[in-house]
Amino acid sequence: MVLLCAGGLVVRSFERLLAADPGFTPAGVLTFRVAMEPRLFPTAVDAFTFQERVEAALAAMPGVRSVGATAALPLTVAGPQNSLWSWQEKVTFPGAPGNSGDALRDTTLVDIIAIRAGYADAMGMRIVDGASFTRNRPDRVQEAMIDDQLARRFFATGTPIGTKLPFINGKSLKIVGVVKQTRLTTLHEDGRPQLFIRAEDWVRQMPVWVVKTDGDPGALVTAVRQAIRRIDPRIPVSAVQTMDGIVADAMRQQRISAVMIAGFALGALLLAAMGLFGMISGSVVRRHGELAIRLALGASHQRMLLLALAEGALLVAAGMLIAIPGVYAAGDLIRGVLVDVSPWDPLTLTTLACGLWLVTLTACYVPARRVLRIDPASLLRRE
Repeated sequence: MVLLCAGGLVVRSFERLLAADPGFTPAGVLTFRVAMEPRLFPTAVDAFTFQERVEAALAAMPGVRSVGATAALPLTVAGPQNSLWSWQEKVTFPGAPGNSGDALRDTTLVDIIAIRAGYADAMGMRIVDGASFTRNRPDRVQEAMIDDQLARRFFATGTPIGTKLPFINGKSLKIVGVVKQTRLTTLHEDGRPQLFIRAEDWVRQMPVWVVKTDGDPGALVTAVRQAIRRIDPRIPVSAVQTMDGIVADAMRQQRISAVMIAGFALGALLLAAMGLFGMISGSVVRRHGELAIRLALGASHQRMLLLALAEGALLVAAGMLIAIPGVYAAGDLIRGVLVDVSPWDPLTLTTLACGLWLVTLTACYVPARRVLRIDPASLLRRE
């Protein structure tokens, strides 16, 4: 009972994780890192020229739908490939409908993520309001996008599109779009609010590139390496991964936990069923004489069947009651691997208890049916 409940909770947690919305569409997306060392690009013009050549070369590949670059790739920011080019800032939205009038409460810490135009399309980010960055924009206008978390907090009764946002160095950003928040660290938890800025306005180096294709993204790896080599053979290409692979890696711990605990739980269930089968079978054999006498005195075979089943049912019920403290203790132990599921979720535990009851009673019923084949007259004569 303890293992079965723990396994059921972890499996249901993994199911919730599979259904989690990461804020982007991973299918058909290839990602890779390009190390732009400052000594190779001494000026901003050199860096941006290189990026434009890379973007043009990737976009010209057959089957490529869109190309973009970012300073912080989703689901990798907390890992070994942590971005060096994203940061946090405190921002305010003057005149926003959601402001309380308290300057401290109306200031929030956000993740600043630099992206190139085309990144939102390449990643399949969902535009909630407005539009994503385009390659053509008005001169001397620095644009930004915010995530839906910021929009809900400060613009629940209005739209942020067109709002001027004070930013660092006395500059301001014009909000042109609202996007669904992308999960930077884990699949199942919202992170800090996010503010997306144009890379060419603020960041000289774009470490991560993404390519959206209609086919298999893995088939582009060789072509991508060759394209970068033709542009500048000094620039290494590393950490080539598909977004599907990155999402799978983000679920690895929960997947391993679900498989291991579910395997132990099914093994325990099988052992319980086999044990009850053997016990009830042996009990029926040992009680042949008693059962024959009962039948001879007028008891029905059906009543004897229920009598044999009652023995197994009593043991199952006693075992389930004894297991209750263990179930609660196991819930505390596995709390860390559960996602959006309570360690004592009543629906899951009740369903598993009923399942255990049915499986074990079925294991009892099969040997108990031997009672129906007892012929009291022949059995008593033989004894």
